[in-house]
Amino acid sequence: MKTLLLAAASAFGLMTLPAAAAVETVNFTEYSLSYENSSALGGLAFNSGGSGGSLGFGWNIPDTVEASDATLTFTLPSFTLTAAPGYLLGGSLSGFFGNLSFAEGFGGTSSASIAGSVSIDGGAAMAVGGALNRTLITNKPAIRTGYYGLSGSLPYGTFSTLSVSGLTLTLSANEAASVYSANQGKLEVGFFAIPVPEPESYAMLLAGLGVVSMIARRRLSR
Repeated sequence: MKTLLLAAASAFGLMTLPAAAAVETVNFTEYSLSYENSSALGGLAFNSGGSGGSLGFGWNIPDTVEASDATLTFTLPSFTLTAAPGYLLGGSLSGFFGNLSFAEGFGGTSSASIAGSVSIDGGAAMAVGGALNRTLITNKPAIRTGYYGLSGSLPYGTFSTLSVSGLTLTLSANEAASVYSANQGKLEVGFFAIPVPEPESYAMLLAGLGVVSMIARRRLSR
């Protein structure tokens, strides 16, 4: 297992964005995404689309995200999700962060947590995150292995923008333990896109309802 070496960091160091954080914007059919590409996760790694308007995007967690005999905090991407013209976003918002491996020898302990805030349509910021769930794979007196992960969903109506800021990951491991990515972890966000009818469509719908109403009145008068 590799040990993360940081020249200016102590055992309780903090890794932050460089002074000139670069903001990158990616445009898709249903939405656009603006994010800081100089976080610990780098550039956007993938985006997806499924049936029923389900969409998603995310980042891979590189093997440089690791802690051994240290408590380290890593800056994760801040981003803003904006609906494209003709669409609203919403449905069940979902998020996943994890698949970080851990190994603990005699007396070894480790932990992992994520924290940040989210704002929808410019509203008040809401805290998100928490301790990552711990799943054991090997549980022997000499060694414990497994992985950390956290997922959740939030049923929500439609919205136009969603902003996530101040997102950080904190890993802690003593000298007999290690937490590491090994290029297997990811941060993923999922949501839905709903097409919004054009004004012309509303006009046609109202006209159709008017014709139906007129026919119904004529039948009643007869």
